[in-house]
Amino acid sequence: MVRHTTYLHAHGISYAVTRMFHLTSALFTLFLAWGLSVNLAEGVSLLTMPHIPLLLLLSLAAATYRDTWRFDTATQSVTSIYGFGPFCKRETHAFGDVQRLEITHFVRGSNDKDAKANKRRLRAMLVFSLRLRDDEDRTIEIIAEKTSQGRTESSMQAIASVTGLPLYVDRPRDMDLNISYKDL
Repeated sequence: MVRHTTYLHAHGISYAVTRMFHLTSALFTLFLAWGLSVNLAEGVSLLTMPHIPLLLLLSLAAATYRDTWRFDTATQSVTSIYGFGPFCKRETHAFGDVQRLEITHFVRGSNDKDAKANKRRLRAMLVFSLRLRDDEDRTIEIIAEKTSQGRTESSMQAIASVTGLPLYVDRPRDMDLNISYKDL
């Protein structure tokens, strides 16, 4: 799973894929490249191991994957960078175009707004997004509430405190979550 975290910079803050994800993917890429080169040097046919080059390409893609939101206080802009390596799409918005940072909740698998999540089919999700002045949304992250465990909300608060952008949460953090002994 790709996790995001905040990184403080001299001129703002960014919300990006964790460095540990990139490091793990790069190490896996190097390991697969080493294994492939050793096998090819020993005369093993590439046709006998087609899964190795495929895994190598996938791990290389993961190592070069970029999903970053830069909140630059010097230029008063928000920049979205999304893509692989040098092949990235960039989109920039001025702080003046941003209405607010917002987190909204929904239950995946149900159209009912008041649906309750359960273990089998319905899953509680949250959406971290950037609401622009023209009522347009830019989704920053969609994550399961159980996976987020409040980290996304904390990141949003950190971004808001550094940038001064307003916040909106459609409901407060659920304090009455069903937590079992295993979750502790």
